[in-house]
Amino acid sequence: MSEEELRERIAHNVAANEMIDTATGLKAVAVVAVVADAESVEWALIGGLAMHLYGSLRLTRDVDLIASQTISLSAERQLSFGGERYAVRIGERSVAVDWIVRRDTARKFYRTALADALTLADKIKIVTPEWLVILKFIAGRYKDQEDGIFLLRQKDLVNRRQIRRNVLKVVREENWLLMGAGLRRWFDLADNISAPDGDENESYRPPDFSDYPEYNE
Repeated sequence: MSEEELRERIAHNVAANEMIDTATGLKAVAVVAVVADAESVEWALIGGLAMHLYGSLRLTRDVDLIASQTISLSAERQLSFGGERYAVRIGERSVAVDWIVRRDTARKFYRTALADALTLADKIKIVTPEWLVILKFIAGRYKDQEDGIFLLRQKDLVNRRQIRRNVLKVVREENWLLMGAGLRRWFDLADNISAPDGDENESYRPPDFSDYPEYNE
């Protein structure tokens, strides 16, 4: 690759991957919130910006919010899992805002998380840390696992028993056992407990929910 091609690629990557800071993201939230509140649409912050507010330094390129329905802003495109993307002008830059209205099999989880959202002093609405872990688990990407484990590692932030209670608002006990096994693995990773490699490892505990108090009421 020539030097000129390298410069062009780097310039393209900078333009395509420009990150937003917390303050800029919150300004974009405030813009769409005015419209949503005027139209009586429920909304709450999730995604990378919510992670910022819960203490993460992870970079993010856009703002993610869940909502009860779409709002009367011009959409750049439709989201494949339900909702729309809006472009919000903050100063000289355009901030992408994903307004998520799930219409797939995960919609009940998102609607329940929305109903349990917190309203902060500045009127920003955000999903609870317990619900953020659950939604990250449902999303299932590697970066979502990293985010979920980060949240679980923060002292006194996530009530693990509340995670179970939240899930049981949506699914039956038998479905929780399936989902809970995966979440248990996240708990172990957050607690630095390793899975066995071939033979049994004394530091690893197989999925026996009775010995893990976070799974019990």
